[in-house]
Amino acid sequence: MNNNRSNNFLPMTIGIIVVTSMVTLLQFVYPEILSIMRRNPSALVMGEWWRIITPLLVHADGWWQYIFNIACIAIIGGVVERLYGRIRFLILYLAGGVIGEIAGYVSWDPYGAGASVGLCGLLGGLYVRMIIGNKRVQPFYAILSLYLVVGLVGFASEEIYISIGLFVAVTMLITIIKKQNNRVKLLSIISGIGGLLGGMALLVLNDIHGAAILGGFCTAFIFILTRRPRSLPNEV
Repeated sequence: MNNNRSNNFLPMTIGIIVVTSMVTLLQFVYPEILSIMRRNPSALVMGEWWRIITPLLVHADGWWQYIFNIACIAIIGGVVERLYGRIRFLILYLAGGVIGEIAGYVSWDPYGAGASVGLCGLLGGLYVRMIIGNKRVQPFYAILSLYLVVGLVGFASEEIYISIGLFVAVTMLITIIKKQNNRVKLLSIISGIGGLLGGMALLVLNDIHGAAILGGFCTAFIFILTRRPRSLPNEV
């Protein structure tokens, strides 16, 4: 019972949600907070070094962006924190976040803000475990993680027919996989590979989320190479 309680307590996920929510809600009340914390190349050059990380705490596109990001962090973050533990979870989040912010400053999105790049760092870490991990990821999380990157690619392409085509193709693939005997493992591997390919596609499209996904993926791969993952439940 104690182990189950410990496994359900996710301090890093909860902490990121709480801190990000507090700052973003204040931003909605006091818009100047967004101006102080969002990406701004000129301000960064002038010495406002905090702008390499604070864009993760505010949301330039308003309520819908905030709600979507927080909901996804709550779902995906819980899985990743169970897989990697607290410290590695935070490293993945910050790796995706910082790499995504740097990509934004390299003219891809120099004045944006949002927690989605941190989320993408977590997605990158999840894709690694789904591809080469020895533990199963429940189908719901595998499918959600794949649809998230499909949505990002469709949005970045700015072409509705690409979005619809990708959605239909992924749905058909998932339907086929669900009919296989080893569907849980196969779905996990295919979703992980699809997520990685989606991150590469975003990179080609000069979208900062692609840089964040690959940053999280490479960081997680280093974790796998340098240290054996801690003991985990058979399924998360």
